Amino acid sequence: MIVGVDGGASHPATLGWPIHCLVGDLDSLDPLLLAKLEFSDTEISRYPQVKNEIDFELALNMVRWRGYEDIEVLGALGGRWDMTLGNLMLTAGIGRGSECIHFRHGPWDIFTVRGPVEFELTGRAGDILSLIPLSGKVSGLYLTNCLYPLNGETLKRGLTRGLSNELTASVAQLLLETGLLMVSYRHC
Repeated sequence: MIVGVDGGASHPATLGWPIHCLVGDLDSLDPLLLAKLEFSDTEISRYPQVKNEIDFELALNMVRWRGYEDIEVLGALGGRWDMTLGNLMLTAGIGRGSECIHFRHGPWDIFTVRGPVEFELTGRAGDILSLIPLSGKVSGLYLTNCLYPLNGETLKRGLTRGLSNELTASVAQLLLETGLLMVSYRHC
């Protein structure tokens, strides 16, 4: 399912992708695109401009309510720092262990995981990897095939110990026993 969030709906439309749902106050959407979507099969959820949530949060809540757990987010980073940080921090509220909200922006992949979890990152040597605790601490953190490997480490929120690591091989393994961790991965 492809969801256009307010003016961000122009991106999938430009690529020729179908927009199944349009969500937001629609204050930044091209009026011509809105008219086109109104006469299509697109489901439109229009909200008032004055509200307690940003449009992305409304869209994310709608997607979660429909039961989607693997969510790919394109175009939600950049432009305004407050909106970028707000969008990223919405992942701190993930409740189900299997849910993954994955932001893609140019060479960057950013996502949040809750332990216990184990996975691989594929890329190439030199790719940049940062691990940012969102919970008070993340414990039992193991990381292999990186310049700075981790072996059962604990990282604490507010400290920078997990920033700016590098892959030393095409695959790195990460295991997290407890906590909520944001993973920021840049493909070189």
